[in-house]
Amino acid sequence: MTRFVFSLSAILVAELGLSRSVGAAEPLDAFLEKHCISCHGPDKEKGDLRIDQLSRDFKLGADSHHWAEVIEQVNSGGMPPKKEKQPTQEEIAAFVTNLDSKIKAGRAGRMAARPAVAHYRMSRKEYQNTVYDLLGVRYDPSKPGELNEDTLWHGFERLGSELSLSPSHVDRYYRAAELVLDRAFPTLSVETRKVRKTAAELRYGGGEAQQEALDRLGIKRPLRFLMFPGTIQNALSTNWFGKTGPEHSGLYRMRVQASGVRPPGGQPAHLSIGTRTGEETVDGIIDFDITAAEDKPQVYEFDVMLEMPATLYFCVVATDVVDRRSGAAFRNALSSRGGYIFTHSSETLLLNPNAPQMFDDKGNGIFSTVLLDWIEWEGPLETDAEKSLRNDLVPSDDATPEVVAQHLQRFAERAWRRPVQKEELDGYLKSYLAEREAGEKPVEAYRVAMLGVLTSRNFLYLVEGDPMARERLNDWELASRLSYFLWSSMPDDALFSAAKGGTLNGGGLKQEVDRMLTDSRINRFIDDFSRQWMQLHRVGMFPPDKKLYPNYDRWLEMSMREEPVEFFREMLTKNLPMEGFLDSDWTMVNTRLSDFYGLPEPKADGFQRVSLKPEDRRGGLLTMGAALGLTSDGTRHRPVHRGVWLSEVILGKTPPPPPANVPAIEPNPPKSPKATLRDKLEAHASDANCASCHAKIDPLGLAWENYDAIGQWRTHEKIPAGVGADPQVDPSGQMPDGRSFKDSTEFKRLLIEDRDKFVRAFIEHLCTYGLRRVMTVDDQDDLNAIEAEAKKNQYGVKDIIRAVAMSELMRKR
Repeated sequence: MTRFVFSLSAILVAELGLSRSVGAAEPLDAFLEKHCISCHGPDKEKGDLRIDQLSRDFKLGADSHHWAEVIEQVNSGGMPPKKEKQPTQEEIAAFVTNLDSKIKAGRAGRMAARPAVAHYRMSRKEYQNTVYDLLGVRYDPSKPGELNEDTLWHGFERLGSELSLSPSHVDRYYRAAELVLDRAFPTLSVETRKVRKTAAELRYGGGEAQQEALDRLGIKRPLRFLMFPGTIQNALSTNWFGKTGPEHSGLYRMRVQASGVRPPGGQPAHLSIGTRTGEETVDGIIDFDITAAEDKPQVYEFDVMLEMPATLYFCVVATDVVDRRSGAAFRNALSSRGGYIFTHSSETLLLNPNAPQMFDDKGNGIFSTVLLDWIEWEGPLETDAEKSLRNDLVPSDDATPEVVAQHLQRFAERAWRRPVQKEELDGYLKSYLAEREAGEKPVEAYRVAMLGVLTSRNFLYLVEGDPMARERLNDWELASRLSYFLWSSMPDDALFSAAKGGTLNGGGLKQEVDRMLTDSRINRFIDDFSRQWMQLHRVGMFPPDKKLYPNYDRWLEMSMREEPVEFFREMLTKNLPMEGFLDSDWTMVNTRLSDFYGLPEPKADGFQRVSLKPEDRRGGLLTMGAALGLTSDGTRHRPVHRGVWLSEVILGKTPPPPPANVPAIEPNPPKSPKATLRDKLEAHASDANCASCHAKIDPLGLAWENYDAIGQWRTHEKIPAGVGADPQVDPSGQMPDGRSFKDSTEFKRLLIEDRDKFVRAFIEHLCTYGLRRVMTVDDQDDLNAIEAEAKKNQYGVKDIIRAVAMSELMRKR
């Protein structure tokens, strides 16, 4: 049956009351009673929706999103179901036009009544970036005891409705501002220091006795530190720099010269440096593969923010199976200072004969190991650009109150990201004068005023609007909205200049957006948006069972979490078409993921782009280990959760929560025939209360049945209990609109056919992130305009982001 599509003629028929059949002239409630209430009323409540109870107060708008969904379902043929009596096209036209006009009238009423001023608190990450761009100060708000963790809404951590301000927040913001100012203007002089520890110092306590042994044997090679998987060794001790306090916190550069011994056909070792969490584990802040050969050691260099005093440890991670049956004996034999002397794998006579064998008779490693020559730390480091941000920020000790007021006004205008009237600073200047009268030094008194600026709502919040209600952002507000959208931080000088010149709401917007998209700070957007959009915080939330998935380790988990981010970076940088997110003949992998996926190893360190073949069974976001693993519970895959994730992230549709008291799917009974999770799910979903939602969710998850709980390919589902052989998986299904697919490849093809739906969902996610609120029916016209603009450029990822940044929606309050 042909469904209604908006047209001028249909609207005229509906609004002017032109002649039509009696059925088509029925009012809104009559259509609902005739075609909808039987499934969504007091007798039956499909999809947890009671249409008879939806609010008819369209200006209030409490149920506008439900009414918009009703229009979509009626237009698409989803309502009423095909087995029910179908309305005529004229009935549909009259109903849809009538309902749409009511929704639009309500939207106009709500826009006219919107509040004059809106406040959106910065997230922790945005606070961190802002104090760095404002003062050149590095501060980690996620450290225990610092700023409260942000509340998430479907992965997004920036929504104004979620980021409230409690008394505990206020206290922590004061402490954070004090710490930031301490680092910006330290009372003690802090000089950059450098310290190096050699293998002889780290491993052998100086190595004098070991060197004597080498001299007796005529061995000219230097002492090296052989680090086996599970080794925990100090990488930085607080006493290495002498006396170290909080004032020494900041950016440090770590250099380490190392190489690796790699088993034939095995993986390179992975070195993790971080805080100790267990006997053989650390929480890494620096992680990298050791790919250099034993005879060609490489210097690896990383910059890292350290809160001093700090103690860090080395930990070697490897996927090779290490014989740990001897347990402590293994570690003691290799770790005791006098246990062995190591210079090279060919010098096997130096190794402790009582230790488990680490090399074969040809010098090949039996498992991956790291050979450490030295480690060097240098810091704290500050660039000239960072220091320049604090130039002339504090007035001289003999400055008059007028000069102090001028300094504070300049600082407040940058911190508050807008022009500041002198009277707004009266309270802060009074604090300064009160401190001076109490005998405080000028610089300390001025810090009190600066502290007030940094704890003001004008700094902590993005404030949009003023007592006189207006529809659009002014240039200063637009500058902040753009910078926090694309850079997760405050505007830079060029953007401030554009706002001051009043060109942003005019022809200068495109120039600024193009500049921002090519600035290095766009990497903040790549990291933050991709992580929030794809809900990557859930990767590793339920660690896989080691007995079921022995090859899953922290290195693999970290690599999985980074893959979709690096994929997004490549898509944006190259402005590739959006369908690449759904399927691609390439991906981004490091050595660990290439081994896990069975792909050729990258030729360079870190993540590299590699080509895919059909037999690799990868491509796009949906077959990545992160997407497949974050929807698992640690023991088994969860098709429903996979379907919900895909519905939310890819299609922008959040399914309703399940009914209360729905029993969980139980494990297979020991004496029953082995049944797949799909078989149990189909029986579970046969419940009338569950069937309608499962019909929309389950196919989205069942398409990936060939991938287990950590994303490994399989053809049979491993059932630990039950009678018979493990059953073959079935990835076939039927889309809610009736189109069928036999596996994930065909499913991805169907998604690409519906590319426009994915693009629309992506645009809505971008706008939710950029505007810091959920999109509603009130935004549909603006979203349509963004989608039309994106379509002109064949849906390139960068072009879509540019279209959002330049949209009317971005300029509206």
